[in-house]
Amino acid sequence: MLVRIEKYSDQLVFNLEATIQIAKSHFKQNKYQETINTCNQILAADNHSIEAIKLIAKSFLATRKIDDARLYLNQALNINPDDYEIIKDLGNTYQAVGDVNTAKKYYQKAIAIHSSYAPALTNLGNIELNTGDKQEALSLLIKATESDPQLAPAWGNLANGYFQTGKTQEAEVSIRKSIELNPNLFNSHFLLGSILIGQKKLPEAEQSLRKTIELNPDYAKAYEILGLILLEKNEYDLSLKYFSESAKLLNDPNQKESNKQRFTIISKAKIDHDIEQFEYLASKKSDDKKFTDLARLYKKVASEINWPSDNSLITLNTKHQSLLKDSYNRLIHIIEAPKLQKEAVSNSLNITKITNDYFDHEFGLTYIDNFLSPTAIESLRDFLLGSTIWFNLKQNGYVGAFLRDGFANPLIIQIADELRKKFPKIFKNYPINHIWAFKYDSRAKNEKSSLKGINIHADFAAVNVNFWITPKEANLNPNSGGLIVYDVEAPKEWDFNTFNNNEQKIREELKKSKGNSKVIPYNENRAVIFNSNLFHETDSYEFKEGYENRRINVTLLFGRREDS
Repeated sequence: MLVRIEKYSDQLVFNLEATIQIAKSHFKQNKYQETINTCNQILAADNHSIEAIKLIAKSFLATRKIDDARLYLNQALNINPDDYEIIKDLGNTYQAVGDVNTAKKYYQKAIAIHSSYAPALTNLGNIELNTGDKQEALSLLIKATESDPQLAPAWGNLANGYFQTGKTQEAEVSIRKSIELNPNLFNSHFLLGSILIGQKKLPEAEQSLRKTIELNPDYAKAYEILGLILLEKNEYDLSLKYFSESAKLLNDPNQKESNKQRFTIISKAKIDHDIEQFEYLASKKSDDKKFTDLARLYKKVASEINWPSDNSLITLNTKHQSLLKDSYNRLIHIIEAPKLQKEAVSNSLNITKITNDYFDHEFGLTYIDNFLSPTAIESLRDFLLGSTIWFNLKQNGYVGAFLRDGFANPLIIQIADELRKKFPKIFKNYPINHIWAFKYDSRAKNEKSSLKGINIHADFAAVNVNFWITPKEANLNPNSGGLIVYDVEAPKEWDFNTFNNNEQKIREELKKSKGNSKVIPYNENRAVIFNSNLFHETDSYEFKEGYENRRINVTLLFGRREDS
């Protein structure tokens, strides 16, 4: 409400400055509607109050009413064209909707007016950090902290810049400074947790992740990372709880922190997979009308899209998003995969021979047939065929399922834990690091197909286990379809993006070393165990068409790359 200071000629004369302070107080307490109401009263008395207009715009921006925010910011800019704060906030409206190029121009314009304006330097630095020159980003962020040492987000973004460039000590100092200035920024606690994980300080990292969740209970990534920490600590039941919470949050497109692209990006390979899965579920009498109707709907949508290729990723238009919004990339069906009372990993394995075979290889490599018990492989196969968890689209046309999205289940954890205990010389005391599964499109065998398996890479672990569960009858060529493992390790100084994604540099490294390779052909229930730092890739494969014939592999990672 307005503050009345005196009455003159039956007119109320208001102290506008005091009322502005009330509005600012509302804004600081995140009372955005109260802020807007108070500012509207101010504007009724003085329609050129730029402070009131700016506070209304900030309130709309905070509640993601972008068009309203932009309307008021432009009104304020007409009053004062050189107000760098308004210009920065206009940049924020564009960044909020993902238009970073336009946002960048506004931040640059604000800095041109006020070269040491820390908020604009921070936001521009953050854009550069994510899309441009990381060294330029660090330069901007350092300048922001020098210009305003009390600006917590500047320290947080600087910490992120240091973290991304491998300067973990500097990152820790900066992020602790951010938390000291503002202990309520959830992303600062999350980054500190990530830094501490890299330092193998798991108890402290866990504490930071729990603080992140306390401050932002809807931040799915924090549940995922906390689940991974608990997995590494062998607290399996608790880790499953946090993976489940992550999956629930990521499954809700209305959650602010959910990945909206998951519900809008699609490929022909992906929609074909989903159609086949719905038809499979209908054939299993799993709510057959529901899945028959979904298969029919997806076929209709697929027929209306002009697909550039089988594996090209495109964005669904508004109409198709509306049609598929309740089903696409959603956890609409889960098959239970409970922990078995008996061993999941076969109890007939020759532990000594398998261990010796692994160490007979220069870097560590062997494979196991009849890896899982019949009950375990049947249960896991049912889970992977029937659960709608295949949300991760890959450029080569295959799809992936991860712990964070719904893949986490008691059986897969049991398999990983039993494996490390059965082979202590190979797995040492390495904890479970990560687990995922990939499913492939059988049309890859067709001439000129753009579909294929995983490109050459190394993984971020000490030991890698890759096992296959599709029935061997689906494999049309028993001499292929498995894995190629090269006798070449990724240089330890390479970062993740290089050893996992830079195929050109990897191929150059292979030529330089002239290393040999081992081709392990596909076989149902075969597991390949190898040094995770070795380069490897999916062999060419020829599988029968049909949903149950799709090649499926599961990957288990143990320990860390630096431990190998």
